[in-house]
Amino acid sequence: MGFSSQSGQTILRTQAAAGVFQADTGTAGTAIKLRSGSLAPSRTLMMPDPEIGGGRDRSDAYLGGTSFSGDYEFYARLESLPTLLRAGFGTASSAPGTGATAGTNTHTFTPSDASQLPFLSIEEAIGAGLETYRYTDAVVNTLHFEADASGYLQGTAGMVARTQVGGVARTVDPTWDNSPMLVGTNIFLTYGGVTLPAKSFSFDLNNNFADDDYRLGSFYIGDLTPAAREITAGFTIREQDNALWRQAVYGVSTATSPGGLTTKDALVITMNTYESIGDTTVKSGLTINIPKFALNPYAYGASGADIIESDVTGQALRPMANTPIATVTVTNGLATIA
Repeated sequence: MGFSSQSGQTILRTQAAAGVFQADTGTAGTAIKLRSGSLAPSRTLMMPDPEIGGGRDRSDAYLGGTSFSGDYEFYARLESLPTLLRAGFGTASSAPGTGATAGTNTHTFTPSDASQLPFLSIEEAIGAGLETYRYTDAVVNTLHFEADASGYLQGTAGMVARTQVGGVARTVDPTWDNSPMLVGTNIFLTYGGVTLPAKSFSFDLNNNFADDDYRLGSFYIGDLTPAAREITAGFTIREQDNALWRQAVYGVSTATSPGGLTTKDALVITMNTYESIGDTTVKSGLTINIPKFALNPYAYGASGADIIESDVTGQALRPMANTPIATVTVTNGLATIA
């Protein structure tokens, strides 16, 4: 008999200290439902070069150092997502609601300039009994969100972990995130304060971790330090006028020829569930706010009898030293982040 992937489980928990698996991962962590994905070893069989006097055949082989990486693909739910957002952005703060909003909580995430982002401990069970792993010092290298008008908000977290241990006991009955999902009919975009009639959107965070810091005397990479951060976003739009194109290509929406300066406006993406939190009227929600967003030049996609639509992308820019390049806010019913 084989093993069904659907019987597996993945539990995430923020680590208190580097190099130490968080002992309460199974009980205090959040079990995230995945569409697909698991961490895989980045390891090769080391083969020696042919030697004079050694014959025509390979005589030996060894295993070298390794790290563990992979993509977790999921429908975004707002009770497990904050754990990934804190690990990916680095800084988080939480505030409870009061009065009529008591029972709700607002979690705000901003990018950190620290030399180390939060580590996660991960328990990953493959199938129902095939294997269970524990990963220590896992980081969120990339985080991607996308949705179209007739679909769900989907996410992908690109993970890298320093160490893995197999053959561990699988947690029984972890705390699953069964919170509501987000759909395109409840997602809204504004750029420069103007609502965009977008057909889809995407958002990407890349921390550019290097996973090749192998050191003598160890099987594992010695360091996971984030490099230059990149935040990009995009949307598909059916052109209503030429303002966006002129702003992207000429630099200013009123220009009629290319200039050197670019217009930077705020891009805000707001998402809410249909369901309210507990007994309140407050909806669970996710908001992405990029205060300084510059459009990449693009071409009109005119083709035959098709209605003209454009895939517009852009780059988030740092407004000033003490202002975050982006802020993500989650509203849910949890007081703490796993």
